[in-house]
Amino acid sequence: MLAGVANLATLAASLLAIFLWLKNRHKISSAFALLLDFSYQLTLGELKEKLERLNEYNANEASEVEEIRNILHEIAGQISGNSRLVHAMPGLSAKFESLAGRKLSEPLKRALVSELREKIRTIQVSNFEVNL
Repeated sequence: MLAGVANLATLAASLLAIFLWLKNRHKISSAFALLLDFSYQLTLGELKEKLERLNEYNANEASEVEEIRNILHEIAGQISGNSRLVHAMPGLSAKFESLAGRKLSEPLKRALVSELREKIRTIQVSNFEVNL
């Protein structure tokens, strides 16, 4: 008898959950989309922080070259680990990886920083336009 009551309670709770999900599915999907967009914006913010760190070092200083390479690898890894970034910036991760393994001049480093900064800005603007 008690098992039957428990089964009915489980069935009622399940039906209520399904009803609430169907009734509020647009709100729920909007909340998930908001969370995903927030996560994406955090990733873009982290990339911008890494660019600022990269700007603090000079590629012409032998003592700073290793840290520059490490940051370039961090950026490449973060881009290649995020499918939205790979799609938004095709080939950029491979470019950072290949340049991290070569001798890097200060003008080339600055060009990389500017390119990535501009791509991030473009992504943020396009995300803003989509959300309007």
